[in-house]
Amino acid sequence: MFENKEEIKLMQEKQKAKGIMILIEFKDMVGLQNSINEMEKRNINGLLMVTPEFVKDNCDKIKAVIKKGVEIVGTNVEAPFWDIPYEVQKKRISEMVSNIEACTGIPVRIISSRYMASDMTTLRVAEELGIPYITSRGTTDTKASVYQPEGYHTKILSVSNIPIATFKYGSLCDYSFFERAGTPQDMRAELDRALEPLTDKEKIRYGIHHKITPVSHTWIGGYLKPWHEMWKKFWDDTTHNIEWVSFDEFMADSDWVLPAWQIPINKNAPYTPEKMRLLVSYEDEEKVQNTSEI
Repeated sequence: MFENKEEIKLMQEKQKAKGIMILIEFKDMVGLQNSINEMEKRNINGLLMVTPEFVKDNCDKIKAVIKKGVEIVGTNVEAPFWDIPYEVQKKRISEMVSNIEACTGIPVRIISSRYMASDMTTLRVAEELGIPYITSRGTTDTKASVYQPEGYHTKILSVSNIPIATFKYGSLCDYSFFERAGTPQDMRAELDRALEPLTDKEKIRYGIHHKITPVSHTWIGGYLKPWHEMWKKFWDDTTHNIEWVSFDEFMADSDWVLPAWQIPINKNAPYTPEKMRLLVSYEDEEKVQNTSEI
């Protein structure tokens, strides 16, 4: 006997992935405003990775972004936090937090760096400074995972990565596709695959909680028209198999509770000239101008 429509709907609800958008912006507010406005229309929560310098230069607009349910991620864009000495990391992270909070008046609860990178030193510094969350480069393919290191209050968000060979080792991010001669259709196909229910083998390897963190550099996803249209269509088409949740809900359930030394660290970031081959130049892509201010 076939399931009736209500049974099918209930089954789909149970299989929904939990999602949170991650936005990245270090240049200007144009693409960011477009992305934020479209997400707000759809009640989509998100994180915004920014430097303290960008926050200072755009303080009023950043405060407006926060009011729309977006959490600020203090980010060191100059270099990844891999193998950087304790004193250097602590100084930079302390500066990031204090300078962002000087604008927003809201505690910074999550920090990151180039490539979403962190290491055990980052974890130690975050714990000492009372920062509850750090990001790490993905370790479980397109599934995002939450690690709870034993003996720490700070949790680690391991973001979604791209497993397909052509674009492998990039985060599940429009920049990763754009810089590797990928199209919006290539990314949409991988986003759709990431929403397929986890297999039993995937649950054993990656943890049972199905979560994804799609990423957009908003100077691409909010400003280049083909990419912006892809994001809007993805958000509209997938309401039946993704639940956009708050940051706190996203981080609540840990996939793994492990000694810190057992938590995997992915340092693969092959953004080298031979890997970065644009299909269409940035200048030649049609742009989306701001339709409304934040």
